Amino acid sequence: MSNAITYDAARRRIISLVTGGDPDAPVEACPGWTVKDVVAHLAGGLGDFTEGRFDGVEDGSWGERQVHDRRNRSMGDLLVEWERNFQVAEGLFDSPMGAVLIAEIVSHEHDVRTALGRPGERDNVAVRAALTRPLQEVDKRLRAKHLPALRITLEHGDRVLGEGEPAGALRASSFEMLRVLGGRRNEDQIRAMDWDGDPGPWLGVLPVLGRRDTALVE
Repeated sequence: MSNAITYDAARRRIISLVTGGDPDAPVEACPGWTVKDVVAHLAGGLGDFTEGRFDGVEDGSWGERQVHDRRNRSMGDLLVEWERNFQVAEGLFDSPMGAVLIAEIVSHEHDVRTALGRPGERDNVAVRAALTRPLQEVDKRLRAKHLPALRITLEHGDRVLGEGEPAGALRASSFEMLRVLGGRRNEDQIRAMDWDGDPGPWLGVLPVLGRRDTALVE
């Protein structure tokens, strides 16, 4: 399945979730944001990707800018913008950015599901697709920091991240791994997972999108 199709399917699932849902529901996975804010970020972020506008990525203000700029717009307006941006972004999904967009939208789909009390689609092939870029990033970090290799075992197979013989192993569902890599689990939750060996060497590199202080239970 192409990245464009995977992205659009996730987009349509989110639209279905927010239609009739509470746009002001707080999203615990994204502190300070509501469901509408997440949609604003996705709509505006896709536009930024197509325009190559990434100011604020380094200091973390990239997403906040998208939300702030759309604070007074309705959910309907945001969905129209998102549709428009998707139509002009098609070629982007065949680039290296495609995997980034898949990781982002699938992660936010489950943020919205948790906020609205509508869990589901955790075994979806999109969840496995969303792991591609974050796992690549962890592999890159392990090699750059000369940390020991780690074996990751998921329901569809396993892979070794880093260089050399793995010094430890972690077994998890693809969904749970996505939530760890996406910064949706705190250190205590990560430590409590199914590890072989001390997880200490890898705790600093697994949360690709930042570390979370409080537990998120889904």
